[in-house]
Amino acid sequence: MHALLLALSLSAFAQDPAPADEAPTSPPLAQSNADLQMSITTVDGETTSGHVVRIERSDDVYGEKGWLDDEKSLKFYVENEKRKEYKKITWDQVKAVTVKVVSAKDINCLYSSDYTPWLYQCDAKLSSQLTTKDGKRYDVDSGHKWRFIFSNGEWSEVWFKRHYAHQKDDRRVELGDDTENVALYQALQTKLKAELKTSLVKSISAK
Repeated sequence: MHALLLALSLSAFAQDPAPADEAPTSPPLAQSNADLQMSITTVDGETTSGHVVRIERSDDVYGEKGWLDDEKSLKFYVENEKRKEYKKITWDQVKAVTVKVVSAKDINCLYSSDYTPWLYQCDAKLSSQLTTKDGKRYDVDSGHKWRFIFSNGEWSEVWFKRHYAHQKDDRRVELGDDTENVALYQALQTKLKAELKTSLVKSISAK
């Protein structure tokens, strides 16, 4: 869990001074887009509960390229093969989610040259099941990272298909140099294994 400052920066453009009898206003808080009571618990037993006032979804899988909060981006797919259902829902339809690691020994590592410097990742596959408020069960089919922000400023982030440990290399690769950073792979594997036992979100309940 983390603390997040949501205040926006003041405009850099010059403005007329406020009248003497009016105090300057503070920067507005980021706009609320949710109104849910949530409890989010990690595998080591830490629980954050309270009023979720904002939900964001990562633009890329990691959140490196920013976060989205528009209505379209905050819908996600769920699937039930037995009922042959595959549809999009919103978080206000969710009652509970459980997240499990498929195999802590099955870790995949690779790098992406789409980032400069290269971005390295190691990940473990997750299995996430969701129950809607009408009692139906689904598998969660969302590869993005989700962020839930509470009214007290705390926040929690979670993946539902794969949990990642990722980091950009500390060097730029020169043209023609395709040597991978083996030491970084090893560090990310260590980080990932630790998170699977501690900060990985294992359950979400909402109302």
